[in-house]
Amino acid sequence: MIDSHHQPADEAPASGRQNTTQKKTFCCICEASCGLIATVHNDRVISLAPDPDHPSSQGFACSKGVQFHEVVADPDRVVHPMQRMPDGSFVPRTWDQALDDIGARLRAIRRSHGAQSIGVSYGNPVAWNFNGSTAIAGFAEVLGTKHRFSSASVDVNNYFAAADMLYGSTMVNPLPDYAHTDFVLLVGTNPVVSKGSLVTTGRIRDTLVDIPRRGGRVIVLDPRRTETARLFEHVPIRPNADPWLLGAMLRVLFDEDLVDEAAIARQTVGIDGLRTLAQSFDLGRAARESGVPVAIIESLARDLAAARRASVHGRCGASLGQFSTLTKFLLDALAIVTGNLDRRGGMVFGDPMVDLDGIGAKSGAFGRNRWHTRVHGIGEVNGTAPLACLADEITTPGEGRLRALIGLSSNIVTSSPGSARTAAALDQLDLMVWLDPYVTETSRHAHWILPPALWLEREGMPIFTQGQSLIPNAQWVGPVVAPRGEARSDAWIVDQIARRLGILALAVPGGQLLAKLGLRIQPHTVIDLTMRIGKYGDWFGLRPKGLSRKKLMAVQGAVKLADDCAVGVLDKKIFHPDHRVHLDQPDMKTETERLVASTDDARYPLRLFSVRTLRSHNTWLHNVPRLMTGGERDCHAIMSRSDAAAAGVYDRDSLTISSQWGEIRVPVVVSDEVMDGTVGLTHGFGHSGGWRRAVAAGGANYNMLTPDDPRFIDQPSGNAFLNGIPVRVENASVR
Repeated sequence: MIDSHHQPADEAPASGRQNTTQKKTFCCICEASCGLIATVHNDRVISLAPDPDHPSSQGFACSKGVQFHEVVADPDRVVHPMQRMPDGSFVPRTWDQALDDIGARLRAIRRSHGAQSIGVSYGNPVAWNFNGSTAIAGFAEVLGTKHRFSSASVDVNNYFAAADMLYGSTMVNPLPDYAHTDFVLLVGTNPVVSKGSLVTTGRIRDTLVDIPRRGGRVIVLDPRRTETARLFEHVPIRPNADPWLLGAMLRVLFDEDLVDEAAIARQTVGIDGLRTLAQSFDLGRAARESGVPVAIIESLARDLAAARRASVHGRCGASLGQFSTLTKFLLDALAIVTGNLDRRGGMVFGDPMVDLDGIGAKSGAFGRNRWHTRVHGIGEVNGTAPLACLADEITTPGEGRLRALIGLSSNIVTSSPGSARTAAALDQLDLMVWLDPYVTETSRHAHWILPPALWLEREGMPIFTQGQSLIPNAQWVGPVVAPRGEARSDAWIVDQIARRLGILALAVPGGQLLAKLGLRIQPHTVIDLTMRIGKYGDWFGLRPKGLSRKKLMAVQGAVKLADDCAVGVLDKKIFHPDHRVHLDQPDMKTETERLVASTDDARYPLRLFSVRTLRSHNTWLHNVPRLMTGGERDCHAIMSRSDAAAAGVYDRDSLTISSQWGEIRVPVVVSDEVMDGTVGLTHGFGHSGGWRRAVAAGGANYNMLTPDDPRFIDQPSGNAFLNGIPVRVENASVR
């Protein structure tokens, strides 16, 4: 809670400089959302430094966060509305010219083809951009279009789908209680580099290292000896084989009576169905598929069950496979049947300042399979369709064909599956409008590029990640500096487009009527209202020490809400009518049958997986000079010595990697870091457009090798299949 009499300074003069101030903010690059202090001189951020008072990050920030002011000041940044000419060049226009043309074209498309022909796409950065995310989602909702695409279908919709099955709400996500656990099983996650994903603790390396120091264990399952795996116990596993190993572990727990019957009886229903599901996983085949010997599978299961307090967590490596919802379901099932759900040191539930899981479950704002895509009939998740369906929705004739697309913070040509088809399809749109700070390989296809304010230039609240923090905290900060040039907040831009269609870009009761009367509700009003009537809210003055947007912005930093996430809260976090975890899921039975029936393709004997590097994040930091120096930041493949020898390639040779969906050429690093039968590949490269340093970095686009064919994506969630892609390799110089 905030003490209403507490007035900490939000600005402090920096010694030796006139017109220099310091302002607190937080990093909006990754989920750690670390606290930062910006030094501002003459309305320009000249440096960013870690905030020692931030309750989660506690004085830590990585090299990416403290360099973001270089993105704000980047000479390649788009800071004026830009219109694409017939020759592909872009010329600056005024806001009125841009918005009036966009409005006229959208009205004509809606008149001729209906609102269903207009779509939106938004990327990962909206998780920290509550104004933009609320506006763009509201815009699509008011239009009533099914053409809503987001980066969630690249790496996290499986979490949402599994949560809906188990807990009755897509937004429920149990967190590994690292600070109190004795045993951690990490599957396909590299938190030393990623700083944690779908679990937020700012000093995550220190927190994990402390576990073995106090006598516990951290076990990392990954095809590569990652930066995290080097610190702990590493068990190599083949990409896309995670459900085999997890299912086999579950079977061992049942076969050897190692489950916590009391916890199961108290918290769950459907245990017999889960027990039957576990019998589908033959240990011998699980060992062959995963590359993990049966003895180690059995040992992992027994050690998990024997641990006094244990937690399990998987992320992108586990979330990008062909059976990723099943993988997430099995991860949670392991914690549940061993009695580690809603338990200190086990898996705990977040305690957010704005209760998105409760709001979504009770209001129907979140969910899945409430409608299905036009071409392939794939169910939505949280109101969005899979990006793997985007190209076909543009190119397939018929009623409701996608003809106009508005994008926000989204580089889909590089980051979405089937990149080549996506790029070609975009050129068939009647109108493409992209809110982007750069002319990228995606936005260069747009008819209009509109310049958005970046996170140092707009007010911020971590709308998604605030529910994932192991140290509950609240933060809502104002802009540090004014937007450069003619950049404007995403919410303002979307609202201006909505005005020209005669709508309000917010799906709130009475909102459209109020807009017609000249009263346009803002996203921050909706979020503030939701927070103020929630657990930590001020109830409009009835609880003087409670939270409000105004109070948090006055603090200009994070406010600690509790030392840890609470336990003993299961009945408040489960949204099934019986308030129990539902373990018997027909969809998971179907997925297990699909897994068991799957076979390898002998033409493509190796498994491809993505590699995250320390100074890179997705696709959008490759134009920052200080982050693009040294060999770690180049695009390359990694192979084991034996696989390299078999392919006739040597270190730094040019390697051709082929899948049934595409082919690329990259240099190879030969290393003992990866297990035999696998190929690692750095992702996010292969740029084009106007961000010159990113383009000069070269490299190849990972997603040229991945499928957008819906037969190959995760079926319950529509999540992309990006890790474990079957490939073959050749020495490019001898082809």
